[in-house]
Amino acid sequence: MKKLIKNITFIAFLAIICLAVSSCSTLSGNTEINSSTTVSVSGTGIVYLKADIVTFSINVNETAPTTAEAQQLTNEKMTKILDILKTFGIKDDDISTTALNFNSEYYWDNGKQIKTGEAVSQTVYVTMKDLDQFPKLADELGSKLTGISFYNVNFDSTQKELAYSKARELAYEKALEKAELYAKSAGLAISRPITISEGYLSYGSANYKINDMVMMAEAAAAPTYGTQTPSGLLSASIDVSVVFELN
Repeated sequence: MKKLIKNITFIAFLAIICLAVSSCSTLSGNTEINSSTTVSVSGTGIVYLKADIVTFSINVNETAPTTAEAQQLTNEKMTKILDILKTFGIKDDDISTTALNFNSEYYWDNGKQIKTGEAVSQTVYVTMKDLDQFPKLADELGSKLTGISFYNVNFDSTQKELAYSKARELAYEKALEKAELYAKSAGLAISRPITISEGYLSYGSANYKINDMVMMAEAAAAPTYGTQTPSGLLSASIDVSVVFELN
């Protein structure tokens, strides 16, 4: 019986030793992981591209004694606008109505509200894919129609997503370049990226007001100049942060 008790005690002792060794091994492993050397860097990728499309809005607003009359005037002018757009090859799919409003107009006279008439307005949003024809279109609209609003001119690119992809590559390459410089200075080498985080993303496009340009053209007596529409360059920019492991 005593021999059995001794054997059980010895086995329990061995189990405690094994557990202690296992715990030490695990602790040692964790210490090794936690003590790995890393470097955190960031990079910015910027890709410049030229505009190849332009978007803009055109608004017609007419006031008359009745809604029917105001609507007729608005429809007539909008029909002329659409005809001009189509002569420049702009398809129906690239023209959309963004607003159609009917309302009564009033003004105040000595604290008294006086009705001036009924107003009807319509706004269309246009995408033009032939950028070279845009100045000629602006001249055509300005010479054939009066009392319209031409605004929200925005130059854009159909290559935007491709530019973003390239910007991501450049951002990572710059981050890696920084990490390699730090690693070399410390006598180490890049092992692998541990985390990659995409940060601020931006896209810049050129905008300007047609009205300002028209006012300057009207101030000049002669000669008459055509509309100038410099689009400048667009840029797609992305920031990335990367943590690299060093060895």
